[in-house]
Amino acid sequence: MNRLSAAVVVCLLVLLIAVPGAAFTPDDEELSASLTAKYGPLRSWEAEMSFPDYPGVRVEIAYASGQWRQKWQAETTVEAVGFGEKVIGACTPGGFALSPLFVWLVPNPVETWKEWGVAVDDRGYGFYDGAPCFILGAEPADPSSSVIYLHNETRAPLLIRYMTEVGLTSVVFSKYKVLAGYSVPQQCVVTVDGTTLTVNITWKAVNGAGDKALYVKESVSPIPCAEPPAPFDFLRDSFRIPSRR
Repeated sequence: MNRLSAAVVVCLLVLLIAVPGAAFTPDDEELSASLTAKYGPLRSWEAEMSFPDYPGVRVEIAYASGQWRQKWQAETTVEAVGFGEKVIGACTPGGFALSPLFVWLVPNPVETWKEWGVAVDDRGYGFYDGAPCFILGAEPADPSSSVIYLHNETRAPLLIRYMTEVGLTSVVFSKYKVLAGYSVPQQCVVTVDGTTLTVNITWKAVNGAGDKALYVKESVSPIPCAEPPAPFDFLRDSFRIPSRR
């Protein structure tokens, strides 16, 4: 092998080593197909949120393809229904808190993430908390851009970060378990502009909350009610889901 050929081989080897899986990342269609394979049949779910820093407060949630119903229970019971970032009906006089679980598994995820401002064409591989990840939207060293971290094997969301009018928002999902064949998180940590809230998640059922009657405005009592105690105010005032463009 002459010197020129040897140099070419060395350069190719260097390129293969220096450019990891980013050169072989799936396109939008392949990514959507892999997400559908893992989570596509999961159309609805029921879960309960509780808060280690706020004992005595719990939230029952039913969710189906973007529609949701929440029942906050503490001194009183307060309910609301909505779709995505929009509250359709609530008994509270002001706004209503949104659950961080509403960003965990969204309809048409790749298109939705684009509409949230995630630069999904910027993609590569890395790690999050030791787990191998597929990364959409930012380099691993970038702490402030909108980004999605998906577990490389299960496609479970590990980190979702985006900007809203309130500030930089991140939701970290962890302590995954398998329920009826789906990887579901048992904890999430919400951080908005530096303020953090830990949420424990107890899963009740999957694919059993599809009844449309659960999510209509008329299913919420028209009688005015007092808002629940903290952390309702933090989630109402600070946690936002990006509007779809």
